[in-house]
Amino acid sequence: MRPTAYLVHHLLEHSAEAQPEAPFLVHEGQVHDYGAVDAAANRLSRLLRRHGLRRGERVGLLAHNGLEYVAAYYAILKAGGVAVPLNTAADGPTVRGMLADCTARFLIAGPRFEQVVTDAIAALPDLDVLIVPDLQGIDPLPAHIEGVPLDAAASESPEPLDVGLIDLDLASIVYTSGSTGRPRGATLTHLNVMSNTRSIIGYLRLRPDDRVLQVLPFYYVYGKSLLNTHAAVGGAVVIENRFMFPNTALDTLERERCTGLSGVPSTFAILLNRSNFAERRLEHLRYVTQAGGGMSPELTRRLIAALPGRRIFVMYGATEASARLTWLDPDALPRKIGSIGRAIPNVRVRVLREDGTEAAPGETGELVASGSNIMRGYWNDAGETARVLDEHGYWTGDLGRIDEDGYLWVVGRKKDMIKAGAHRISAKEIEDVVLEFPEVHETAAIGVPHELLGETIRIFVVFREPASGPGEDPRCEELRRFLSHRLPPFKQPDRIVACTDLPKNESGKIMKQALRRQVQATATESSDAPES
Repeated sequence: MRPTAYLVHHLLEHSAEAQPEAPFLVHEGQVHDYGAVDAAANRLSRLLRRHGLRRGERVGLLAHNGLEYVAAYYAILKAGGVAVPLNTAADGPTVRGMLADCTARFLIAGPRFEQVVTDAIAALPDLDVLIVPDLQGIDPLPAHIEGVPLDAAASESPEPLDVGLIDLDLASIVYTSGSTGRPRGATLTHLNVMSNTRSIIGYLRLRPDDRVLQVLPFYYVYGKSLLNTHAAVGGAVVIENRFMFPNTALDTLERERCTGLSGVPSTFAILLNRSNFAERRLEHLRYVTQAGGGMSPELTRRLIAALPGRRIFVMYGATEASARLTWLDPDALPRKIGSIGRAIPNVRVRVLREDGTEAAPGETGELVASGSNIMRGYWNDAGETARVLDEHGYWTGDLGRIDEDGYLWVVGRKKDMIKAGAHRISAKEIEDVVLEFPEVHETAAIGVPHELLGETIRIFVVFREPASGPGEDPRCEELRRFLSHRLPPFKQPDRIVACTDLPKNESGKIMKQALRRQVQATATESSDAPES
């Protein structure tokens, strides 16, 4: 990263100036070089300013991974706006809620979101300008909203703007689910994002010849960090939106000679269980990164075995931390499987007791982080901000411990602990053991309300191969016998439920709240059923 890059869009601008013809985005056989992407972003930034965007105003961004998203993201920042990336799986009312919360004046949407946009903008008094590829798909367009076709940017100048931002200005508001269920907007400054980008480049040792396979959505902070880190070093981002066909994604990885592959635990479970990943040579692959939740030790061992000689980085982070907090050096991985490693450069992560004192090695406490990558707070939510940010730093909500060698370990989420009788049980601990059963593809453990115990343990499991016939899957009983030898009686499940799939968000994280709603709905239906 060049030392004069202090704003996020400088990453693109400086690489475009140094190597305008170098490939930046590769998507479905098309190559978009740095000069072309930067020029497209400049044109769109000028269109935004011409339609009244002022410094610090929020701009919603709803688009799938592609040139449109990348150009719009950097254009918003170049124009002095605050990018509000929106989940592409969200419905109209959800999008409306986020845009209303941050009082967005602008919305940029890509193709295939006409219905979502129509539903979202129906009651947004603060929204003034809508920029979409095809205005005819938005019906009706409210009278107070100006509709602008995306291709109107083509007539603008490709020269960059100079809005006069500083790195303490907001760059983005990223919405994440809160403990109350209401989305919370983490406010990230240019300094937050740039600090994290520098640290990630440092420990991954990214180079201009690196090419990462992008299967994670750009609206997700992990996915966005891949974009910014490669823009910083002049590398290439190979966009692959067809990961539901994992072998197709692997074909792209090989054909485009990708040196990097990044994913969440479900990404690697799919590659190892539902593709020929382990049989491929992947000659150009140099490194793999994993974040987005703890990966089981068993799956980590299988990944190591499938990629001999490659550098595998296990990482840990949060939206509120601009993406990354810790990393585990690949050289330490074989002897520290299950650890999240140590804090990344320029970040401090401690294990604290509830009173703010530091926990002893081996003692469980909450992981608390501080550094220039930590968010300013939650948008328009002083109460939630005060709950997680104080003089000690950012309280992550994750319980963890530090070992005698200084390595950090996550025990589980505070809100994901199962309270069964007098015991507090980590759902992660249960899941890690379940994933050691050879037939299991993925799993989730939750607490289910119980009149006497408070909660009991219920396990949802997806087996690698579908059931051979209708009715109860006999492998559930086999799994129960396996767990009886691996877990004490108070950690045994009350029930094991075989599923064809587990609910996930678009970044691949398992959504346990959906499972809890499913259990609640089933219990309600049972209580409402007439007595026989």
